[in-house]
Amino acid sequence: MRHIAVAVAAAVMFAMVAPAFAQPFADVPTNHWAYDAIAELAAKGLVEGYPDGTFKGDRAMTRYEMAMVVARLLARIESIQIPAPAPAPQVTKADLDALQRLINEFRAELAALGVRVTAIEEELNAIKARLDNVRISGNYRFRYDGGPSGSGASVNGNPQAFATDSGTSPTVFRARQGIKLMFDGSVAPDIHAIIGLDLASAGTSTPGTFNSSAAGGTPPTVTPNYMLADLAELYLDWNHAWGWPLRIQLGRMGGIQQGFGTLPMQFGPFGLLLNTNSDTYEASTNAAACGCHLFDGLRLSGNIPAWADFNWQAVVGRIQGPNGGSSYFLGEDAYGADANIRVIPGLRVGAYWVANNINSASSAFAAGATNALWHVYGPVIPMDNPPTSRCPATATGIQCPALGSGGGGYASWDVVPGIKLDGEVASWNDGVLGGSDSAYYVDAIIDLGAMTGIGHKLALTLSYENAGQNFYAPYQNDADYDICGCVGPGNAQMFTGDISFDFTDQWGFLGAYETGNNISNGQGITEWRVGVVYRFAPGARIYTRMENQRINGVSQYTLYRSQLDYTF
Repeated sequence: MRHIAVAVAAAVMFAMVAPAFAQPFADVPTNHWAYDAIAELAAKGLVEGYPDGTFKGDRAMTRYEMAMVVARLLARIESIQIPAPAPAPQVTKADLDALQRLINEFRAELAALGVRVTAIEEELNAIKARLDNVRISGNYRFRYDGGPSGSGASVNGNPQAFATDSGTSPTVFRARQGIKLMFDGSVAPDIHAIIGLDLASAGTSTPGTFNSSAAGGTPPTVTPNYMLADLAELYLDWNHAWGWPLRIQLGRMGGIQQGFGTLPMQFGPFGLLLNTNSDTYEASTNAAACGCHLFDGLRLSGNIPAWADFNWQAVVGRIQGPNGGSSYFLGEDAYGADANIRVIPGLRVGAYWVANNINSASSAFAAGATNALWHVYGPVIPMDNPPTSRCPATATGIQCPALGSGGGGYASWDVVPGIKLDGEVASWNDGVLGGSDSAYYVDAIIDLGAMTGIGHKLALTLSYENAGQNFYAPYQNDADYDICGCVGPGNAQMFTGDISFDFTDQWGFLGAYETGNNISNGQGITEWRVGVVYRFAPGARIYTRMENQRINGVSQYTLYRSQLDYTF
């Protein structure tokens, strides 16, 4: 009976998708309480019985016989694909823990039988990871950076742009660090609760205006580091809702949090009217309470392959900051829809529409703004665009109309393997002063490494963007063509060249150069960045770079940065 009991316990612990089986042993009657379990073990090849066709369940199992059962079981476990094909085996964490105890008990015997115990344990850990209800991932970052910035009078009328070259200011360095933790809790394969927490130091430095050759001025100052904690993401994600091609995401999703980024709400390949992971809205004092912007709301999306691979999404949400009320359509809310189809293999075309609602009676507004219908760009991330009649200068930046609506269209074409072209055009209608303006963007992404076989990775991106002097769409992206995040959200045209080259698995080079001008005054803008990446472990790298921006020939800033990034 002890032999039968061990077999029953093994069957309970390691039940997989069972094949049909017949009576395996002559001495195990079909009405025996352990018959099904023993037959299943035999059908799976875990027990073989004796040469005379009997099971001998009334005899005690030897240690060697039990090791054979475990060895056969481990061979079956090792054959399971990770991730397992549907239907997934019904295995619990308790089952896996029990199996680990058996491995520990019979480790010597299993090694003598030639079982790859270490490989099996790696497979078990992979299965355990799939069974966890809550998965934790994250990003850690340490930065040491600094550099001189411009000073004195404004070069173009915006108090964020300086007429005195940054070379006359001292260099002040600072150390900062931050971490983002992501929690993914699931009760079913298609239903997840996502929580993202950011914690970062946020000390700041002011270079001052004195130098070694001139007396007077103000000395550089450094404020003590302090910690900022933010609930960056908190939303429910339900894919294939009710069995339909529908995805529902509800809660806090898009936004910039301490530089880590969150789930973006983006329309089109570039996001000329909507990209909540950009730095445009972050630069507004309407978001200055947290130095960021957040998107709390609802996103619906889906895909219907039979309809020319039709993709669609629709969003509505509160833009968080010190502005806005506590319910939708009482403060500052953005909403819109986006859809695209596949025209031919590799080519997609689409269109979108975006609008917002700002209720002055229930929305707070930034100091310097006329009312809640305006944003002031500059205080958080210095936006150094020149003022215009529609965007006059304030004490801290330029004030631009925020209320409005607009639409756009786009195309993305994978021409051949290694070459991709993108194009997007959009128009924004000013709901405060009236009138409209437009912007367009084109780029070519060339994977020279894939095309030529040179190097591990050699990629080149060439792009051009032209945003009219009154194109100040408040939720758009300017981060992709603007190195420092200082030019935008409108009134500029820029040519950009971006190159990345991994000359070994560990070492890589990154470089970018931009040239253009502001449209309203014609002043030239140049920006450049060079950097070296060292990947010293999986998910870990050190990125050291230098960058500079010039307006009308005057250096606005130079940045020296070394940064450790670790993803787990």
